[in-house]
Amino acid sequence: MLRSLGLAVAAVAAVAAPLAAQEAEWTEVRARRQAGGVESLSVDLEYIAGELRIAPAGGDLLYDTRLRYDAARMRPERQWSVDDGAARLKFGFAGLGDDGDMELDFDDDEHGYLEMGLSETVPTDLNITVGAALSEVDVGGIPLTGLAYHTGASDTEIRFDSPNPVELGRIELAVGAAEFSASGLGNARFQELELKGGVGDVTLDFTGEWAGDADVSIHMGLGSLTLVFPPELGVQIDKKGFLAALDAPGFTKVDGAWQSESWDSAEHRLHVQLRAALGSIEVRQER
Repeated sequence: MLRSLGLAVAAVAAVAAPLAAQEAEWTEVRARRQAGGVESLSVDLEYIAGELRIAPAGGDLLYDTRLRYDAARMRPERQWSVDDGAARLKFGFAGLGDDGDMELDFDDDEHGYLEMGLSETVPTDLNITVGAALSEVDVGGIPLTGLAYHTGASDTEIRFDSPNPVELGRIELAVGAAEFSASGLGNARFQELELKGGVGDVTLDFTGEWAGDADVSIHMGLGSLTLVFPPELGVQIDKKGFLAALDAPGFTKVDGAWQSESWDSAEHRLHVQLRAALGSIEVRQER
């Protein structure tokens, strides 16, 4: 937890640091690729700072990116390969000697952004690492087979507004000192979800169209955690952590674990292993 906090503080310091003397050289580029001939896609995305937006691309596009960046401070780097129908896209940035001194003011246009659209037909494994940013990740309808999201100090919203067309094996989330929310997780069709949280405020909303059972593992540090479940979903919470208070109306403690009223009769069940050091834990049931 202390290591995560250190990384988060460093990221926040980078955002707050004054601008260097050189003038910004704002550059805008766009890149897109058709999905023809590609059967699967793996995306590794690293974004330093700015606004990050991910959404379905639409049409027959495999990906569609729009980028605004300061060419005086950083250089985008892209690697692309295809092997027997399996494509891999790696996208990141190289600093030009002073990329740590960045000041972001989201009230004006003087900051960078990355918009990435992803195919609605090609199964995709998505791995995202974010520094200091505002992130809006709308992956509803994108056929995700895997999702990993790691951030130190970004404000993040991940949404599954519509069902995932394919089964998603694992969701991996790592959050430092940040506000983080993920909604519509019932639409994700995941089998396993793991979240590691530091000192931020985290909300996990498991509403959506459930198609099977799943397991969730949550490790929280000093932050607050809100869990939202649909009432028809059978939920069992195995909580450890004496200093973290659990507020779970409608749940009953059975054999050391907290169970929803629908646990015995539910068509689909979710087992939650919760480890929390210090903070508040709120559980709600909403449709």
